[in-house]
Amino acid sequence: MRYTIVLACLFFGLYTWGQGTYTPLNTDSYHEMNRLDIQYGKILPMPHTSVKPYNKKWLAEYAESMYNSNINLSPQTSFNLEYILNDNSEWVDSFNVSKKPLWKIIYPERASLFSVNTKAFTLRLNPVVQMHFAPELDDKLTFNIVRGFELRAYIKKRLGFYFHLGSTLMRYPSFVRDERVNRTFENVPGEAYYKAYKENGQDYFSTRGYMTFNVIEHLDFQFGYDKNFIGNGYRSMLLSDNAAASLFLKMNIRVWKINYQSIFTELTGQYSRGLDRLLDKKYGAFHHLNFSVTKWLDFGVFEGVIMSRSDGFELHYLNPLIFYRSIEQALGSPDNALIGFDYKANVAKTAQFYGQFVMDEFNFSQISQFNGWWGNKYAIQQGFKYINVGGVNNLDLQLEYNMARPFIYTHSGKNGQQLANYTHYNQELAHPLGANFRETIGIVKYQPAGLPELNLQLKYINAVHGNDTTGSLYGGDIFQTSNGALATNEFDNWVGQGTAYRTNFIELMASYQFWHNMYADFNVSYRSVNSDIDEEDRSVVWIGVGLRMNVAFKPMHY
Repeated sequence: MRYTIVLACLFFGLYTWGQGTYTPLNTDSYHEMNRLDIQYGKILPMPHTSVKPYNKKWLAEYAESMYNSNINLSPQTSFNLEYILNDNSEWVDSFNVSKKPLWKIIYPERASLFSVNTKAFTLRLNPVVQMHFAPELDDKLTFNIVRGFELRAYIKKRLGFYFHLGSTLMRYPSFVRDERVNRTFENVPGEAYYKAYKENGQDYFSTRGYMTFNVIEHLDFQFGYDKNFIGNGYRSMLLSDNAAASLFLKMNIRVWKINYQSIFTELTGQYSRGLDRLLDKKYGAFHHLNFSVTKWLDFGVFEGVIMSRSDGFELHYLNPLIFYRSIEQALGSPDNALIGFDYKANVAKTAQFYGQFVMDEFNFSQISQFNGWWGNKYAIQQGFKYINVGGVNNLDLQLEYNMARPFIYTHSGKNGQQLANYTHYNQELAHPLGANFRETIGIVKYQPAGLPELNLQLKYINAVHGNDTTGSLYGGDIFQTSNGALATNEFDNWVGQGTAYRTNFIELMASYQFWHNMYADFNVSYRSVNSDIDEEDRSVVWIGVGLRMNVAFKPMHY
């Protein structure tokens, strides 16, 4: 099956239209494009923002249209558009040329250490470097050291290639080590295999790589190893970039007011660390249909299924135009299927409302009785963004509420198969807290008009998460087998039940861009946990400084 997909990719790549690679997640372009969508979406309609990562080609085309328009842009917006145009120079004519390239070949463009521009071949090569050090009060020095490179190339602007390799040395704050790295299912947040480095440190490679192509003008394919994200929020309850990258084939159709995406992916099942061995596989298939109802309103429908098979991918799920729940039932219901909805509404050129709703299982007769039946498994997100607060350019506010009922994303398994829970490489595919939680997030961002190279951010997160205890199953751990017989309570289940952990996190961060994609960072962070178990109460403070080049800032928390 795996080789069939690869051969299909190579075959379709011979007959392609213009195609870009994708902008890495969590880079500065995403916030700016979201601001432009809110403020100018009715003037220059933007492609569907809930589907991430963004294609570099359309990102450059949109930024160029905005930059050359007659709109009176703020100094910060002009600066940010120039950043996007520089960052996507292969799709922009004569914008990114450096006046004094070193030895005529080093940094011929502001955004590229080395570049090639011919009719047949285009290439961009950049180093990836990060050094971030953050002493944790009452504990050891935390650090994040990354060394690597990033390459993207195109053959006749039709067949695209992307490769990122970073060698990372990391020591997380003590709470991450205790709660994630050293817990029963050990993992490094957002990454795959790792090995120990000195005392309480981790050493791992962070790799991404894929190829992109078009079969026809409105049909894109991407095949490779990377992450995907669906939604307009800080979190996603549908599919997020929380877990490690995975192997996938993605089909994306853009026509009229519709964006339709199918992702077929190979995932790694839960495991315990030990001797080198081939880890068990499971598979995922996801559909997302986004419809632009008007220039200010988008509505999306999502469905996904996680399956576990000893003989590989279930071929029934390759059909990109079918309801997965019906296939799951026809096969004897061995898999874990979810459906969901999302929306985005821009208001008065200053605000945006967005949200998601996910159903794992749902029985209307049970929920109408308000009896807390364990099988009513759903999650909700509701968010609000407000730009230019109080008339101050680039002072932006985001508020977000996330809630997941107990047992959502879990699965009971069937016929002795591996659990088809909503996870990959011992990490959650949606929200990092899994299930049985409620969370409130507040983010304030500011970019001064007189110093657009500086970005300030204040973030606050409050969460209540109900954990399982020995001999009980309250639905907080999505790696556990779940069904009505195993649940501690069949009825009277509520969010935060079990052993409650109340978390408060606050972080102030400043980033100064002194050259394209080269930043100096400073952050002060505080996290406290108050638990029903007094011995597990704790608070942590760390102060960090760092430098980075061509890589997004990676928070040392989850």
